[in-house]
Amino acid sequence: MKPEKFKTFTATMIAVVTVISALVTWRAATASQAANDANFDGLVAAVNSEEAAVLSTIKVAEHYQAFLIYTRYNELGNKLYDAIQANPSNKDELEQQKSDSWGIAYGVQSMFFPSRYLLPDGTYDSRRETDELLADEQRARDTRAELHYDQASRLRSKSNLLVQMLIPLGVSFWFFTLAQIVEHKVRYLFAFLGGFLLVVSAFAGLIIDIIM
Repeated sequence: MKPEKFKTFTATMIAVVTVISALVTWRAATASQAANDANFDGLVAAVNSEEAAVLSTIKVAEHYQAFLIYTRYNELGNKLYDAIQANPSNKDELEQQKSDSWGIAYGVQSMFFPSRYLLPDGTYDSRRETDELLADEQRARDTRAELHYDQASRLRSKSNLLVQMLIPLGVSFWFFTLAQIVEHKVRYLFAFLGGFLLVVSAFAGLIIDIIM
């Protein structure tokens, strides 16, 4: 190859290396910014998760307190019913107290806690209610912080790998520069090494950008 054409070739390859290096830098910066955004989304999701847990716990505690009140009046009504059966002479007075107790129990059950969590043995399934409230919160808003943190970790790894590709690209640039200024035949070796590093780095950068 004539010296003039060879210099034109090396100058062109230097420009190509520069452009590819700029593209790799841009993709690395984009991945780094996306990782920061994912970290922020993870923090928001973590706050949402904690808030959902606290609010769910408070709501279940309120319902359980109402259940205890319901249980107390319901049991009182049952005891009054048993007392009426055992001693019908006080039926009128006890009947009113029994009706009042069961009426309060029914009102508490209807208005202050969901009766679907009442178990056949008379206990309250607070664990099931908590799980369902948390599931509703997860459907309503983002509470899966670990997904965002995993994404941030992958994007950060991608950014670091792309930045590492700038090292062989820099060496390629250096080889092409030597090939342009050296008059000895070794310049062809420099050009070959520069081209080899350019191809390998560009291909590796493309694979990293697509896969990760």
